[in-house]
Amino acid sequence: MLRMAVRSILANKVRFLLPVLAVMIGVAFVVGSLLYGSSVQKALDGVQPDYSVRIEVRQDVEAGITPDVMAKLRNVAGAKEVVPVAEGPAFVVDKKGALVGPPYYASGVTFDPVNYKLTSGQTPNGVNEVALDDWTAQRTGYKVGDQVRIVVAGVAKTVNVAGIFSASDQRITQGGTLTAFDDKSARAVFGKTPDSYTAVKFIAAPGTSESTLAANVEAIAPQDDYIYDTASETIKLTSDSKITEILLSFAGIALFVSIFLVANTFTMLAAARSREHALLRAVGAERRYVLRMVLAEAVVLGLIATVLGYLLGIGVGASLGSLFTVNDGPPMALEVFGVGPVLAALGVGIGVTILAAYIPARRAAAVPPIAALRTGLAPTSKSLRRRNIAGFVVTALGVLATIAATESQDLIYLGAPLLLIGLIILTPLFGVGLAAVLRGPMTRIAGVRGTLAVENTRRNPRRTGTTAGALIIGLAICAAVTVPVASLRAEEAKRADTGDSADVRISAVDFYAKIGKDTATQVATVPDVQAVTPIIGVPVGPENDQVSAAGVDAAKVSQFFSFPVTSGSLNNLADGIAVSSKEAQAHNWVVGSVVPGKTALPVVAIFTAPEGFAYGALVGASQADADATPSAILIKTAAGKAESVQAGIRTLLDNPTLVVQTKAEYVASAGADLDVFLNILYALLSLSILIGALAVVNTMTMSTLERIREIGLLRAVGLGRGQVGTILRLESVIIAVLGAIAGLAAGCVIGAAAVDSLGGSTAVVLPWDRLGLFVALTVAIGIVAALWPAWKASRVPILQAIHSDTE
Repeated sequence: MLRMAVRSILANKVRFLLPVLAVMIGVAFVVGSLLYGSSVQKALDGVQPDYSVRIEVRQDVEAGITPDVMAKLRNVAGAKEVVPVAEGPAFVVDKKGALVGPPYYASGVTFDPVNYKLTSGQTPNGVNEVALDDWTAQRTGYKVGDQVRIVVAGVAKTVNVAGIFSASDQRITQGGTLTAFDDKSARAVFGKTPDSYTAVKFIAAPGTSESTLAANVEAIAPQDDYIYDTASETIKLTSDSKITEILLSFAGIALFVSIFLVANTFTMLAAARSREHALLRAVGAERRYVLRMVLAEAVVLGLIATVLGYLLGIGVGASLGSLFTVNDGPPMALEVFGVGPVLAALGVGIGVTILAAYIPARRAAAVPPIAALRTGLAPTSKSLRRRNIAGFVVTALGVLATIAATESQDLIYLGAPLLLIGLIILTPLFGVGLAAVLRGPMTRIAGVRGTLAVENTRRNPRRTGTTAGALIIGLAICAAVTVPVASLRAEEAKRADTGDSADVRISAVDFYAKIGKDTATQVATVPDVQAVTPIIGVPVGPENDQVSAAGVDAAKVSQFFSFPVTSGSLNNLADGIAVSSKEAQAHNWVVGSVVPGKTALPVVAIFTAPEGFAYGALVGASQADADATPSAILIKTAAGKAESVQAGIRTLLDNPTLVVQTKAEYVASAGADLDVFLNILYALLSLSILIGALAVVNTMTMSTLERIREIGLLRAVGLGRGQVGTILRLESVIIAVLGAIAGLAAGCVIGAAAVDSLGGSTAVVLPWDRLGLFVALTVAIGIVAALWPAWKASRVPILQAIHSDTE
């Protein structure tokens, strides 16, 4: 049986090529995900915390770990060593003026001679000397004695590189930087007071457990004031299994799409080889034998796809790092073979192929010998009716669950799959309906060629539906993620455009950098700057009912915010607080009311805040805490001078952690991070789209090989080679467009439900440009898919085609 399966595959190797390629791609994605994930996890597991228990001062605690607190902590029972540290964000600028590594892993630390081993130079001494980790030094080219520009507390300055050290630290593994200062300098830079630390590391004495040590520490440093970490918790949190899970989910999508291609291939082969199977039955072969023979072919194909897919998966695993920030860390050794990936590849490659081939194999085995001697049997209308009824039921359940997801977001994970499965079941019905709609226009546009193309798609609706189904999945998911991202991006742009009237804005990169306290004062000296105000977040009101207020320059606030003031005046802001009408109504405030809190403030104005304004009140910047830093700085410039002022600010500050944007740039960049996220999703989904395209190519190729006699007769009655090619191309485009319409419609519905489930004021936005691009892509897929089959069919001699024993 195995020998017959191999011979059958060799005899039909052209037909089996694309299914093997599809499964191979899916296996490669699974293997690459597992290899990459295990390599990342191994790299992270190789970095063990240098503490048993660690405490860190909470952000809302005013005092740091002062000398008197440290004196108590040094005597904690069960601690072998107690190491105080001062840490905070510190950014390294490379020789080209760009930040090094991901901003959220850029750290300044107290130099630890025990865990940081100098490889060259000496320990840093004083605020103008630092030591860099060896990975940062290697990728930037900095050496001992060089000058390096760093950014700390929102201020960029140039310091000397005193030493280079090696360290085992999760931040370095994940691509970040470690900039080490001496103890005194680190406390001065990062401590809440110059003599305080930000964290303390405890190493347990022999015989003392983490939990016991943590309890002993808590008796001195309560958890209300400190964040506690233990070594085991840190190891658990740094697990990167999430990346592997995400990648495997996209691999599953690719494999699911592959099932359509493989199933279609075996279905079409079963019809083409019906006479072969009939002869086997006629000479005594039982149904089970035919079934096992077809499944044996699937096993061989799956094994071939598994081997090739594993080899390709090694390359996929090596290249996946380009999509994730872990790639910025030291190179990771990729273990190309592992028990888990090998077993997964075998299970997936062979399992998916057998699963896809089982139903076609049963159909091939179930056809009686006499009936099978005919060239083909069309599915009965009864079977299609049952399929349509099932499709409508599943689709209806999917629609109901998707609508319900607007109230309960988790239901989207039930509604979306049901909706897609229902549409896939109904695709043959949609194909017949689309063909009926297109028959008239296609006939008017392309004449008899259009009519024949439409009728060819209607001839076997199951085949048309299965082929289109392979495209539906990928396109639906693309649309389902594009709609929410487009909606959120439009909402962000709307807010950015209505919040204020600044000509230039300064903000810190991401949310980890800071704007220096004196930055606004510096910016005011730039030529053509007419007004400057910081935006500082100031919580006002009692602790249990605080209002988020923006601390601004009280004398210049009216130049930046043209809010409709319903009562009072913003001119009196220096002496009180202006509240939005929403907050005034919620708290029953009127002009003259006193807002309680750390400092009682009288209400001097009530204004109507625009939709893009993120604060509920305005106060003078003097009301902010002494150590508070601006979240943004707004600048008014002379008419037409925004770009020159922007350039002047960049030159003056020379700080790559600060983003200086004109109003237009700020609005355009709103939600830009979402585009990065979307592009990563597109990259992961591209394999599913590719497999869907292969399904169209495969169907067109196999159906062309089955219709050699039909094509010969068309040539005999006068159609030229070009006209035959046009028929096949139109047929391919119709199938692709069917997949695009169903997939994009379902994806938009799912995406709209996801947006509604977010609540708030976010409106659903359909990104017509991207949706149009998806349609154009599917049309291109249809045209390209038919190129080789059309060329091949048109080159068969007419007499040979007429005498062919195909349909």
